[in-house]
This record gives sequence, C-alpha cells and structure tokens, in this order.
Amino acid sequence: MTQMPPMQPGQMPQMAGNAMMQMMQMMQMMQAMGGGMMPAPAMDPAAVPFAAPQLVEDGDPGLDADVIRPALLDNRVKTQEGVPLGSVLDLLCLRDDGQAALGGVPKGCTMALAGPPGSGKTRTALVGLIQVARSGHKAAFVVAEEGFHTDRNEGRDDLCSRLVKLGMKVTGLSEKKLEKEALGNVWVLESQYHKGQTWDDFIQRYRYLVEKEEIDFVIIDSLNMLDPTKNRTADNLAALKTYNHEHGVTCLCIGQIRDTGSPVGGEALQHTADAVFLIESMSLTSKDMAEMWGGSYRDKITVIRAVKSVTTPIFPHPVRIERDAATGVMVPHPAQPEIYALPAAK
Repeated sequence: MTQMPPMQPGQMPQMAGNAMMQMMQMMQMMQAMGGGMMPAPAMDPAAVPFAAPQLVEDGDPGLDADVIRPALLDNRVKTQEGVPLGSVLDLLCLRDDGQAALGGVPKGCTMALAGPPGSGKTRTALVGLIQVARSGHKAAFVVAEEGFHTDRNEGRDDLCSRLVKLGMKVTGLSEKKLEKEALGNVWVLESQYHKGQTWDDFIQRYRYLVEKEEIDFVIIDSLNMLDPTKNRTADNLAALKTYNHEHGVTCLCIGQIRDTGSPVGGEALQHTADAVFLIESMSLTSKDMAEMWGGSYRDKITVIRAVKSVTTPIFPHPVRIERDAATGVMVPHPAQPEIYALPAAK
C-alpha cells in the first residue's frame, strides 16, 4: 500500500482544505444575501421611463394635471360670440348655421389681418378699438411701426391725433365726450425694435399690462415689426395665442404681405392664427368677370376674404371692398355681385 508523504507542520490535509474553502464561500454568499448586497439585475434602458417611481402622497397632481377627461367637464358646449368692430370684418365669420353673419370677429381668438400698404388696415383696426372701448371693455393698442404721441409742436399729425379725430368722426362725439366714453378704456403700448426692444421685452410688458388692467381686447400694429428678422413670426404668434386663450383676450394682429401676395410668416402663420383675413388685388381677366364685379376689363379691384376661422364657418367668397370716404375704414363695395351677397347679421 502506497503511503502518503508526511505533512509538514501547519499543513492541512488536501480534502479538508477543499471542504473548508467551499464552506467559506457559502458563508460569504449567505452574508451577502442576508445583508442585501446581492447585485440587482440590469434593467433594459428602454424600460426606464416606464418604471413606476415610489408613490408619495404630497398633494401634487403631477402628470395628472396635464390629462383632461371630457366626460368629467362641465359647460362643454359653447356658442361662439362676436366682437363688433364696425367694419367689413364683422361680416366675414358666420354663425353656426352658416347663414347669418356673426356680427363681429370671433371673441377670445387671436387673428391675423394682412394686406398691402394703404389698404386701410390700421384705420379699420383703430375704429374697432374705439367701438370696443366705448362698449365698456378695456382695450390696448400695441404700436410697433411708429411713435404714438409727441408733445412737440412739430407740425406732424401723429398717431394719437389720428386716433382721436377718427373716433370723433365715427362716434359723432366731441373730444371731451370721447375721452369720457371711450379713451378712458384705452391703453397704448409702444414696442419698437429700433429702440432696442426685443420680442421678449414686448412679452414681458404685454403680460404686465393685460394682467394689471384686465385688458380683454388688443390691436397689434404690426406683428411683423415686433420681430425685425421676420423669421419667427409664426412662432411668436403661437406663443401669443396660447397666452391670450388663457386670459380671454381677443387679439387682432395686423400683418404685412410679401411681393408674392402671401402674408409675412407664410403658411405657418395662417395655420397658427385662429382666424385669418387677407386683403388682396383681384384682376378682372374677362369682360364677363368685369361685368359681374362692376369693373372694367383688365382692371384690378381690392377684395378681402376670410382664409380660415377655427371657431366659426366663414363667408366662402371674396368680398369687394372700398374705403369709407369720411373715415377710410374698409367697408363692402356696393358692386358686390348678387350671387355672392353678404349675409346679414342677426
């Protein structure tokens, strides 16, 4: 029988050593499991956003605040109201039946009125401002294209003077009575980029004025001049529209058009606004067309059309317009074709 070599002092038998090592490894594993040191399995990164966090009762609605349940809402069905401006704009949007005119621009909406220079946009807007203010509502006029008033006697008929004289003509009131019945409800905000005022500066002051004075009707002349690059007109209008919706502000933004006849801001602007009214020239390209529109062959006439309105039906045809002789406001031309007769306001 083969004899095992003698063990050296302090040396353990081989089998006993193996058993001891296995026992020590098992004890280490049991300690790790008992102490919570077991490494957690790796989570798929794609599943991380869906991993439910620990629920904490802190009164914060969290993401539920952004979720709306129509079935739980009150006052779900509403009727669109109009804000009368005393011009052709009152006839371009229709009531729900699509037959009668709304009698004003859609209340609570942010709208764009675009057209060439000298077409009567500003005068029409100023008359609307006076009408709204005289009805008891607080109105603001944002001036971006020129100064509003100067105390110097420089011989210039400034915008303030033109507003007052126009208001006196439209209402038949004296300057003193106009001050009492209308001008007391008008605020003017100047925002001009050539004075170093940016879009962010405008928004800060706009919010201050609307919230402090509880303004509910605004004319902006013009939206394009608030952004001299004219590259963010649609984005600016989107931000303005969201704020106006939250605060119940009816806002008419006057805009410019390019040489192509499309508004500055393009289709993006038209998609963004709640309603779009476009003033344009229409060529009478045939004798029949000229006869129908009350013009001469190859003449050009000025028309306005409602491009869209998200809250109302729109009058589907162009409306021939002219400038009122006394005020310069846009009004329907008497030669509007009978087949395109304008609806009456109820």
